[in-house]
Amino acid sequence: MRRWNDRMLKTKMFIAFSVVSLFIVGITCSIFYYKNTSDIQHQTFSLSNIISKQFSEMIDLYMRSVEELSLAISIDPSIQNILFDFYKASDPVEKEVVGYKLNPILFNFSYPKTYVQSISIYSLDKHLYQYSKLVEPKPRELLSEEQLKEFSGSLNREPFALLPSAEVHADKEGSPERVVSFIRKITKIPTQTIIGFVSIQINVNAFNMVLANATANELESTMHVLIVADEGRIIYENGSSPNEEARFDTRVFEHTGSEGELRWKDTDYLYTFVRSSYTGWHTVILIPKHVLLLKQKRIQDIVLLVGMLTMLSIAAVSYLLSHQITLPLNKLMRHMSRVELGDFSHRMEYAGRNEIGKLSRMYNHMLGSISRLIHEVYESKLAEKNAQLSALHAQINPHFLYNTLNIMKSISRLRGIEEVAEISESLAGLFQYSMKNLHQPVTLREEIEHIGNYFKIQQHRFGSRILLHCDIPPELLEASVLKLTVQPLVENAVNHGLRRVKAGGRITIRAAQAEGVLTLTVQDNGEGIADKEKARLEESLRKTNPLNPYDEDSRGIGLLNIRQRIQLYYGKDYGLSIYSKPGEGTSVSLVIPLAVKLDSAKEAAL
Repeated sequence: MRRWNDRMLKTKMFIAFSVVSLFIVGITCSIFYYKNTSDIQHQTFSLSNIISKQFSEMIDLYMRSVEELSLAISIDPSIQNILFDFYKASDPVEKEVVGYKLNPILFNFSYPKTYVQSISIYSLDKHLYQYSKLVEPKPRELLSEEQLKEFSGSLNREPFALLPSAEVHADKEGSPERVVSFIRKITKIPTQTIIGFVSIQINVNAFNMVLANATANELESTMHVLIVADEGRIIYENGSSPNEEARFDTRVFEHTGSEGELRWKDTDYLYTFVRSSYTGWHTVILIPKHVLLLKQKRIQDIVLLVGMLTMLSIAAVSYLLSHQITLPLNKLMRHMSRVELGDFSHRMEYAGRNEIGKLSRMYNHMLGSISRLIHEVYESKLAEKNAQLSALHAQINPHFLYNTLNIMKSISRLRGIEEVAEISESLAGLFQYSMKNLHQPVTLREEIEHIGNYFKIQQHRFGSRILLHCDIPPELLEASVLKLTVQPLVENAVNHGLRRVKAGGRITIRAAQAEGVLTLTVQDNGEGIADKEKARLEESLRKTNPLNPYDEDSRGIGLLNIRQRIQLYYGKDYGLSIYSKPGEGTSVSLVIPLAVKLDSAKEAAL
C-alpha cells in the first residue's frame, strides 16, 4: 500500500471529503436519532403522566359519587327505622319480613347509578339484606364476627373502606364482571352510635367509560391501564379481567421517580403511576416498548436514507471539485517540467480569477523574476568582488594609524617626553584591543586592562580629580565577558557623571557571582541622572530588543548597544539595569552567565 503523501491530489481530496463527510453525517444522524428517540420517550412519559392523572381524578370522582350515595343511604330515615324495627323483632321470620322492606328503598338508590351493581345492608348481628341488579345474583353471605370487628375498627379511623372483590360474576351475556365494595357505617341520629353497615358494590367495568378517548392514537390504543391497591392486588385492568392471583410488583411504588421501565406478563413496558390520596389506589399506565421501538425503527430508516443520499451527493461533488482543481495543476506541472530543463519561455494560459488563475499569473511572474535574477546574480558577484577589495583597502588605514602611534611613542621616549609616550602607548593599546574580534568573548582581566589604558589617558586630562578602584575577586578575573561591555560604562561615568567634579571623583568596578550568574557593577559618585532623563532612558531600554534596533537619535546609545549585544549573545534573560539618584551618583549593573575562560596553558594542562 502506497504512502498517503504519494497519492494523487484528486484521490486524497476524494478520500478526505468522503471520510470527513461520513464522520459529520454520521455524528449528525446519530445526534438526530438519539435526540428524537429521547424526545419520543420523554413525550411518552409526559402523555402517560397526563393520562394517569386524568384517569385517577376520574376514578376519584366516581368514588366521591359513591361516597355521597353511601352517605345518603346511611342517613335515610326509612332505612334507620327499618333497622330499629329489625332489632326490636325477636322472631327470625319477622326479621326477614322487616328486612324485605329495604328492597324498594335500595332499588330507588341504585337504579339511577349505572355503575352500582348491588347494595347490601349489614346489621350488627351478621344479617345481610341485599339488592342486586344481576339476573342471577350471588347467594347472600353473612358477615362473620371477625369481619364485623374489622369493619368497626377500620371505620372508626376512616369514613369509608374499599374492599377489592376477588369474585367474577356473569351478566345476561355471560361477560365477566368484577366489583369493588365500598363500605360505610350507619350511625343512629343524633347519638352517632353504629347500628349497621352499608356496602355498595361498584362494577369496575364502568371505569372503561373513562378511557372512551383512549383510541385517539396508536400509543394510547396500545397502553394498559391498571388500578392497583397498596398490597399489589389488581383492582382494574383495561381490556381483560384481572386474575385474582395476579399481583403487581409494589417495589415500583417505592422508587423515587414515578416513571421507568418494567417487565409485566413477559412484556417490557414503560410505566408511570399516580397514587390517589382519596382512595389510596395507584393508577398505573403501561406502554409497550415495542411501540416505541417501532417508531424508533421508522426514524432510523429515515436517518439512514437521508445519510446515504447525503454521502452520495458529497462524494459526487468532491470528485467533480477535485477534478476541476487538479486539471490546471497537472497542466502547471507539465510546464514546470520544461523549466527544470532550463526552458523559461513557456507561460501558463489561464483566464480565471480564482486561486488557480492567481497561481498561473504568479507562476508567469516567477519565471520573469527568475530570468531577471539570473542576470542580476552575475552583476552582484562583480559588485561583491569590488566590495571585498574596498574592505581590504579600508583595513590598511587602522593598521597605519596603529603603527604611527608606536612610532610617536618611540620618538617621545628618545626625546624624553614621557607623557606623550605614555599617552601614545595607552592609545595604541586601546586601538589594538578594539581591532581584534569584537564579537569574541575575552577574560574580565583583559577588559580591566583595556579600562586601565583608557583611564591613563583620562588622568592626563583630569589629573587627580577622579580615581578608579577595582573590587574584583581574583577568581573572577578569568570570567568570560563580551569585549567592550564594561569600558563604555566607565566612559559614561567619566563623561557624564564626573564631568563637573572638581575633586574627589571616584569610579568603582565591582564583580560578584551567585547561582551561576556574574554581576558587574560600575558606580560613580557624580551628579546622577535627573528623574525625567532616567525615565526616558529606561523607556528606551525597555523598547529596544535584539530584533528591534535602537533609534540612533535616542539618548544612551552606548547603554542600548551594550544591552543589545548581551541579549543577542546570551539571551533575553540577561542585560543591564540602572540605579541613579540626583546628587548621589549612578550605578549600572551588567548581568551575564558566569563562564570561566581558560588560557592556552591551562587548557593544555587539562
